[in-house]
Amino acid sequence: MRIVSLRMYHCDPCVRELDQMAKLQRVVLNGSVRMDRVRELLFQKRAELQDRWDRQLRAAAEAGFPLDHATSNLLPQLLDATAEALQKRFRLPAAGMPAPAAGGRRAAVQGSLLADFLFDAVLEHDPSLSDEEQRRLADSLAHAAMEVLVRQQLESELDRRRRDGDRFTRLGHQLRNSMTAAQLALGLLRQRGEMQDSRAVRLLEDSLARLRAGLEDTFLDELLTQGGLRLSRIKLDRMAAEARGDTETEARERGVHLVLGEPSHAEFSGDTRLMRPAVRAMVRVALDLSRRGATVRVQCAKRREAARLAVVVDRCRKRPGGRLASVSGLALVRR
Repeated sequence: MRIVSLRMYHCDPCVRELDQMAKLQRVVLNGSVRMDRVRELLFQKRAELQDRWDRQLRAAAEAGFPLDHATSNLLPQLLDATAEALQKRFRLPAAGMPAPAAGGRRAAVQGSLLADFLFDAVLEHDPSLSDEEQRRLADSLAHAAMEVLVRQQLESELDRRRRDGDRFTRLGHQLRNSMTAAQLALGLLRQRGEMQDSRAVRLLEDSLARLRAGLEDTFLDELLTQGGLRLSRIKLDRMAAEARGDTETEARERGVHLVLGEPSHAEFSGDTRLMRPAVRAMVRVALDLSRRGATVRVQCAKRREAARLAVVVDRCRKRPGGRLASVSGLALVRR
């Protein structure tokens, strides 16, 4: 004779159908156990459990291995969810339920289904498991289900942020190019004398510079939130050459000679997503500070274990009021 336990996700029609099949196949069905007494116990001891857990958190912190204090706020929610699960564990999200609650309910149902499936499969192959072994198996399956579901959710979130980051990067490049063109046009108009130095012109210049600096900072923050730095070996000479190639047209239109120094074979460990725009911004800062006919020399050097980049301008023009902080791209270089 074979014994099969009914799970709580079976409705009444399913139970009646299973009962008819069991009689034909000589199978004994075990119904689920009501857990009202446990639910009442958790409700009555709610304040005591909260106090005991808070004291355990303080004791762990005093012992030198502090636990996550956020669990103190999560315990009431865990008690509420446990009470609902003890009443009916396999309950689909209700209509109108907030998205976070509905997502949590669906994940819990999915995890319970998987854990129960594996639990029944193990018992089917080895019915001689003791009560302690069955309890440890159930605990391990619940632990594993939580770990897998949370990891899957985090991976999905990282993929979504990565896609959003790619769109943000493309938009950022387009905005930077547009602002560079606007700043270049403004500088050319001032050099030709078609736009006199006035408060309105200075405000426009500062606004463009601050807008670009804010965009660079936001771009940097977005890169860091996508998973931190991605370190790799970077050849500084190659990065300086790329920056020179990206700004050569701008230098020619400004009437500035952009010269790249002798190769230094300097290498360092860094994130190319951050270092490439930073080096390019340094060169553009030098172009912005150069007078017409000046020479900007980009030099790479290796000093012991460090790699250094120097941008030298032989003829600088003075910023009105010494407003060096508003130079485009300087905020990103400082960070």
